[in-house]
Amino acid sequence: MKKSIFAVLVLMMALILMTTGCGNPSDSSDPSKTMRPQGADVGNDDTYRDVFKENKVIDISVTLKNEYYNEMMAAPEAEQFYSADINVAGEKVYNVGFRTTGATDFVGTSEASLEKYSYKVRFDKYVDKQKYLKLDEMVLINCYKDPSYMREYLSYLAYKSLDSKYAPLATYATLKINGKDCGLYLCIECIEDAYLNRVMNNNDNNLYKASEGATLESLSSVSLFEQKNGQNETKTDLNAFLEVLHAMPMGSKGDIETVLNVDSALQFIAVNAVVGNYDGYLGKNAKDYYLASNGTQFIVVPWDMNESFGAGNKDNGVTATISTDTPVYRVDMSERPLISKLLAVPEYKTKYDSYVAKLIEFMSGISAEIDKIDTLIGSYVQKDQQSFYGYDQYLINIGKSTGENTTGYIALSEYASIRADFLKSSGEQ
Repeated sequence: MKKSIFAVLVLMMALILMTTGCGNPSDSSDPSKTMRPQGADVGNDDTYRDVFKENKVIDISVTLKNEYYNEMMAAPEAEQFYSADINVAGEKVYNVGFRTTGATDFVGTSEASLEKYSYKVRFDKYVDKQKYLKLDEMVLINCYKDPSYMREYLSYLAYKSLDSKYAPLATYATLKINGKDCGLYLCIECIEDAYLNRVMNNNDNNLYKASEGATLESLSSVSLFEQKNGQNETKTDLNAFLEVLHAMPMGSKGDIETVLNVDSALQFIAVNAVVGNYDGYLGKNAKDYYLASNGTQFIVVPWDMNESFGAGNKDNGVTATISTDTPVYRVDMSERPLISKLLAVPEYKTKYDSYVAKLIEFMSGISAEIDKIDTLIGSYVQKDQQSFYGYDQYLINIGKSTGENTTGYIALSEYASIRADFLKSSGEQ
């Protein structure tokens, strides 16, 4: 009898431990400790769309072992994942992957004597299939090259003005790490499984990310794409896409629609051209965009638009008067066949022009958008002790102050005004 009672008590204790996570959350920085059941979705909703709202700033706090934090700060360029616990807008997720990201930001962050790095969060790094409201990965951007905090966010709003579904979701967030206030960040949905499911209803097909030099001029561009998703690693679909693109007669469709979602490409070109993002495919570097397959066609996916609105190296407003008819900078149109060949087809050019016309409307009303965002984030910028430029320069960059701009970048408001006036006066649509 006593043995039976003892066995029941042991069973009850085991059940309690299983339902409470089998450990102390403060010890969850050990990657071997799983704080959630395998494959769990953390949260009460079946989607993460509501997290990326335009009218709120979410709170994010991260906890990891001090030794991990110190190691990460000592070598941020290593971009090494560490196990951490995270609280996103009130929902806790244990044992996630957390690391620094954004190689070009490391030097500037160190020079500013700040620890405000950009970070990547991978919810399923240590717990298989673990997600936050179906979201598997996100990045927290420190806005190092953007005194206005708004350039990349506005670029994705430009996509939204086209009723486009191809841009990643984004929102603003405050970040604390081990209780330390790291200031205001831009939180962006990564182009990974969750994005593919949201946009394409399927995450089984191939996804490629372009590294620098992925111009699509020849088949050698294939080697410059990193495969981020998909079981078939032969890149035969990418090769086929490039072969069809190269065989496409100038001024004629050829077979391009069998391998490319043309609308996604036209939107990609139009948005990047109108908001002046020439750090990617439209400029010299030809990098930081994605090609995502739905099984037959590729869609073109934007990424890393933080140098929009004149924040490119030594831009100083030069790109504000580039024609959308020849939407490239520091390269020839022939060096970007995805642009030159598509825009040479009259039907595609007409569709592209319609997108440009809608984007001109967006640019014409951008002052109101800037005011709206300022109302949302202005007080957070003012309190951000880790800001690279300070609140005064923020106000100058969004046109709320007439002080001296010392940031090295043309003010967002000035660039947007010049760009909008140019596009309207030249009748570009």
